[in-house]
Amino acid sequence: MKKTRPTTPQFASSAVFAIAALLSLQLATPGFAENPMPQDAGAQVSEVEVNATGSPATAVQINGVQIAAHRGGYETDKADNAPENSIANIRNCQIKGYELYETDIQRTQDGHFVIVHDPTIDRETTGSGAASKMSLEELKTLHKKFRDGTVSEHRVATLDEFLVEGKDRVLFKADLKPGVNQYFKEIMELVARRQAFSGIVFRVPYRDADLFDAYQTNGLPFSRDLLMFMVSNKNQVDDVKQRFNPTMVQVNVSKNDPANPQTLELIRYATSKGFLVETHAEGTEQDWRQLIQAGVRIFHTNKPAKMKAFLRQMEVENAD
Repeated sequence: MKKTRPTTPQFASSAVFAIAALLSLQLATPGFAENPMPQDAGAQVSEVEVNATGSPATAVQINGVQIAAHRGGYETDKADNAPENSIANIRNCQIKGYELYETDIQRTQDGHFVIVHDPTIDRETTGSGAASKMSLEELKTLHKKFRDGTVSEHRVATLDEFLVEGKDRVLFKADLKPGVNQYFKEIMELVARRQAFSGIVFRVPYRDADLFDAYQTNGLPFSRDLLMFMVSNKNQVDDVKQRFNPTMVQVNVSKNDPANPQTLELIRYATSKGFLVETHAEGTEQDWRQLIQAGVRIFHTNKPAKMKAFLRQMEVENAD
C-alpha cells in the first residue's frame, strides 16, 4: 500500500518549477505536477522528428534538455576565477546557462555541512586530511585550489552559504558523501531555515531507498522534487515510483556503451512512468542523440561547455 507522505507549505514551489521560472523552460506546463513527462518521451518539452518510414530522424528538438554541471563546471576555472564547488562558481554556473549545479556535501567533525568532493581535502585546498576529521574553523583557514594546483583566494564553502548564494540562481543537485545520509534530518532543517526547498534536490543511490523511506515514515516532510534516485532496472523504477513518486530519476549508464538497447529501453520505461530522466553524458555525440530520443532530459557532465555547444548545434540542425 502506498504511504501518505507528510508535507509542508514550504514545498509549494517545487525544484522543477524553480528551473522553469528561472530559465523559461517548458517544464511547468499545466498538469506537470501530476504527470511531469508524458508517455511519448516528453513531448511537452521536446519532440522527436519522424521520417516517412516511421523511424526517428536524426534531428531532435532539444529545447527542454538541461545540463547538470559537475561541481558547477570547472573547464576554465582559473580564467573564471571560480574553483569547483566554490561560492564564486555559483554565479559562474548561472552565467554560463547551466541549469543544475551538481555538488557534494560532507560533514565536519564539529557538525557543519561543507561542500567538498574528495575523501580528503588535499587536491581541492591548501590543507590535508579528511574534512570529517576537521572543524569548520580549521577548514575556513584554507584556500581552494584551481584544477592546475595553483592557489585561489576562495575558501571552502558551507552548505548554508551555498543555499544563500544559490537561491533563485541555480538548482543544486547534491550528493551526500559517505556517512552523511544519517544526518539528513539536520540537512533538511538547514534547508528549511533558508527556505531553500525549491533550490536543491538530493541525488541518492537506490540502495538507500529504505533509509529515506524510514525518514518519510518518521515524519520528515518529503516533496516529489526532494530526491533523485539512481536506478539500474525496471524493478527499481517501479519501487521508487510506488514509495516516493519523485519527479526525477537518474538512469545509470555504461561508460563504454551508454546507448545500448537495454539502457534505452529502461529510459523509455522510466519516461513512460512519468519521470524526468537524467543520465551521465558518457560516450559520443551520437550516443547523446540516442539518449535524447529515448527520453533523457538532463545530462550530468564534467564538460558542460561541450554539451551546451552540442545542444546549440542540434538547434541549428533543427532550424534548417
